[in-house]
Formats: sequence, C-alpha cells, structure tokens
Amino acid sequence: MGWWWKNSDGPSENDAVSKLDPALRQFLDKEAPVKYTPSSPPDSYSPQSPLAQTPQPIQVVHKPPSEDDSNPKVPSESLFPDGRYAHLWKTYEPQSVIESRGKSDQERLSDIVGVYNDRKASVGRIALENCALEQLAVSECFTYGSWASRATLCRTENRAFDRCYDMQKKFLKALGYLNIVDRSVEEEEKIQIHADKLYRRMIEQEEIMQKAKKEGRPIPEFPSVMSKENIFAAVNGRPLITDPEGPSTPSCEHTSTIWEGVAESTRKEYEKRLENLSPIERAVEERAIEGELAATRAYSKQIEAEFIKERIHRLQRKEEGRETIGDTIKGWWGW
Repeated sequence: MGWWWKNSDGPSENDAVSKLDPALRQFLDKEAPVKYTPSSPPDSYSPQSPLAQTPQPIQVVHKPPSEDDSNPKVPSESLFPDGRYAHLWKTYEPQSVIESRGKSDQERLSDIVGVYNDRKASVGRIALENCALEQLAVSECFTYGSWASRATLCRTENRAFDRCYDMQKKFLKALGYLNIVDRSVEEEEKIQIHADKLYRRMIEQEEIMQKAKKEGRPIPEFPSVMSKENIFAAVNGRPLITDPEGPSTPSCEHTSTIWEGVAESTRKEYEKRLENLSPIERAVEERAIEGELAATRAYSKQIEAEFIKERIHRLQRKEEGRETIGDTIKGWWGW
C-alpha cells in the first residue's frame, strides 16, 4: 500500500541500494567498476524490452530423408516393422534357408512330397472343424436320442455329417486350399470360412427346392454356388446371390476346359465321380477336380525343377571327379 505523497519517480521500494547509508553508498559508487543504475519495477517495462516482444514461432526445418534412411527393410521376423535395428538384420537368413542349404537333392525332393501330403491331410482336418455342429449332433443322438434313432445308429445324423465332411473337402479344394504356396494363418482361415459359407448356402438352396417340390410349386433354379459371383461375394464378405437367375449347371465351355492336358485314364476316373450327381453337387465336384488338377500341376512343376537341379549337380560332380556310385547308376539308366 503506497502513500499519497510518495513520489512515483523516486527509487523503488525494492531497490536495496537506496536504503544504504549515504557514506557507504558513496564508497560503492567510487569503487565499483560499473556505475549502478536502479532497475525499473517488473510491471513497468518498456515495449522495447525483450520481455514485451511477441515470441516468434519456431520454424522446424524438415530434412528430406535419404534413400538409405527412408523405409529400411526388415524381415517379417523382426518385432519392429517400422525399420528399427535394420542394420542388425542385414546378414539375417531364415532358418529354413540355412537348413535347405545343407540338404541333399533327395532330401529336397522328399520335402516337396511331404508338404504335398501334409496339405492333403490338412484338408480333412479343416473339413472336420467346419462340420463340428454335425459331429456334435451325432454325439448327442447317441447320448440323448430317442430309442428309434439309436436303434438305427443315428442314421439321419450320420448321413448329414458324412455329406458335410465330403462337401467341405470339395469346397476347400475348389478354393485352392491344396496349392503349395506360402500362406499366412489368416489367409488359410479365410479359405476355411469361405468354404463353410458356400456349403451353408448350398444347403439353403436345397431346402428351398425341396420345400417347393413338396408344396407342388415350380422348383426354382439358383445360380451355381461355385459361380464367380458367389465366390467373389464369399471372399469379400458380401451376401451370396439368392435370386434365381438361371440353372446351376456349369456351361459346356467350362467343362471342356477342365480336361485340357489330362491323360485319358485320369479323365475317365474323374468323370466317374461326376455321375449320378445333382446339378448343384456336380458344379461343386467340377470345381474341386479343377482345384486338384491345378495343385497337381504346380506340384509336378516343383518336382521337375528339382530333378533338373539334381541333374546339374550330378554333372558338376562328374566334371570335378567327385562322382558317386549313385551318380554312376543313374547315368546307366539315362537320367
């Protein structure tokens, strides 16, 4: 609180030097190398003072990333896909590459055969997973079913389960599950889900057709569940086509393209599988056969490529004087 007679131009109350003894202050003014000037109070600074100036925004200069620093590549095994520690992964080699480097030609051929057999076995395992409800119905029938059902060994439930298992395998083959390619777990799960969607749609169409037949109405004709439109809808999570737009039997042009490059004996074997099938089942069976043939062709190409590599290695060993007994015997047979 100030006094009304106080001179505002005088020294400030916060100035400690003004309160000194006059003799002492005179001594300080004489001996100090720099002349003392009382500072103004904080609230009376001039607009030219540094505190009164408006702070200028800080300009951040972005350095364009160089080709070496932008998006460094790291393998999928890294926990940091943004490229951190990329210098540590420059000399990295997957375990599979290191193991295959020390394998012989026969071991590599055996690996291809083993992968193909495992893929065929996995089709049945995935089909069992998709038919879990039908399998549960069989189990409940034997446990809690009526006397008549258990006396017939739950024939109705067993037939539904057997048909589900058989058709699910065909849908998986038709969607390319047999192909020996490097797929992630998520991609294989998508194929499994799509196969089940198509099978359930086929069951719905058959129920609609049977109901119309019992009621004496014209039997509707649905497009094939294996048509390109329905497969595209299943893969992209869209509802399948349900409006009757035409027969479900595939065109003759598509049927003829299945057998291109197939031996006559193999063709007759496949044609037996198409006999006595309904139009819907026939369309699924043809697509399944097409998937099997595509997987077999890809498998044959890999085997052929390995045979070529094996022959090149055998000739190199012969030129270097390291020919083995097996190489000699294969040469006698003209391999």
